[in-house]
Amino acid sequence: MDTIENVCKELEKVVADLTAKGAADIDAAMCADIEKISSAAETLGMKSGKKLIDNLSAVIKSFKDGKSEKESVAVRVTALDFYIKNVLSNQGSVEEI
Repeated sequence: MDTIENVCKELEKVVADLTAKGAADIDAAMCADIEKISSAAETLGMKSGKKLIDNLSAVIKSFKDGKSEKESVAVRVTALDFYIKNVLSNQGSVEEI
């Protein structure tokens, strides 16, 4: 994941998996993938993207602990999907979104 485009493509896969599986079926492997993507986003200076990824990760953990609703996960997935689409379409710089 050496480019912003690659990070966004990996995020697209995670978003698609989360959308298809639902919050209840999130496993440790998916959480590990999210953490790797977060690290790559930080390395590339994707501050807004990293915040969104970390927020999703925190809500997933909270959901798994029974402290959040699945709707909270869905809201974070939607926000991340919006971010990805805008970065890939070059409608703004990485930090303007």
